[in-house]
Amino acid sequence: MKVLVIDDNEAIQEIIAEILSVDGYATEIAGSIEEARSKLTSFIPDAILLDSVVNGESSLPFLDELDPKSEVKVLILTSGKEILPKDSPLVYGHIQKPFKSTDIIDNVRGMTLGEAAAARKKKIKFRLFGNRKPESEDVRETEINFGRSYIVFENEPSLVYAMAHTLQSRDCDVMVITSEGVKYVNDKIGGDTMRILGMSPRLKAGYVEMSKLGTLMANAVEFMDQNAKPVVVFDNLQPLIEANSLNGVLTMIYQLINGDSKKTSSIIISAPESSFTDKDKDLLLRNMEIYKET
Repeated sequence: MKVLVIDDNEAIQEIIAEILSVDGYATEIAGSIEEARSKLTSFIPDAILLDSVVNGESSLPFLDELDPKSEVKVLILTSGKEILPKDSPLVYGHIQKPFKSTDIIDNVRGMTLGEAAAARKKKIKFRLFGNRKPESEDVRETEINFGRSYIVFENEPSLVYAMAHTLQSRDCDVMVITSEGVKYVNDKIGGDTMRILGMSPRLKAGYVEMSKLGTLMANAVEFMDQNAKPVVVFDNLQPLIEANSLNGVLTMIYQLINGDSKKTSSIIISAPESSFTDKDKDLLLRNMEIYKET
């Protein structure tokens, strides 16, 4: 099954491609309508995911360029402010941003497999937003518990390093993903066996580019798969947000927390509280707990 994703946000491109590839779809990406036209000359998709606004302009007129007799179905990604076409035979439906991974998977399955077959295929590879909420937003812990995920609100990473050191001392396998220098973090934590993955704003040997969310997530997933008690720590989410989009970074975090793996793991993130709106924090706290030093 083939899917064409038309979206000018590279973070969203990578995340959707990752979600669909796990479900076995062949995916092509177009960052503009012009590129989409070019792709369609050689890539005939079963479904198209179309952002309603691409490069600052409405992409909906592109629907008129598609053959109404074709079997392709279009799923529109929308902010909720656009007036969407209601009479196009090509439009399968729409998803409002910020979307959940299940929104993507369920709708693409419905478009490409048919509603009945999609309903029978119940195993979901990713789910973004869980239903569990903490009893209180202000959760104070005297103990850090492996298997639970935490967010630390701090302007500069400090407490998050102490948490990483504590979990490593309990025989957990810890990877710290950092925008600081790798040597600096290693000296700060003092964990010789701890895996430290550096991020860089540009291509640099031994580092992952901050803008490559898909590559970053692949490294984290590989570490989680290969270790018995994996803990993935993001010591400062702010540079990652600045290099991408907040929605893209939150999507990656939730995919890591709620992924397909049956292995118990922990995700810990540190960031200034000002990085998030109240709505963003509410989304985070559906699957994470605030950790504060007592």
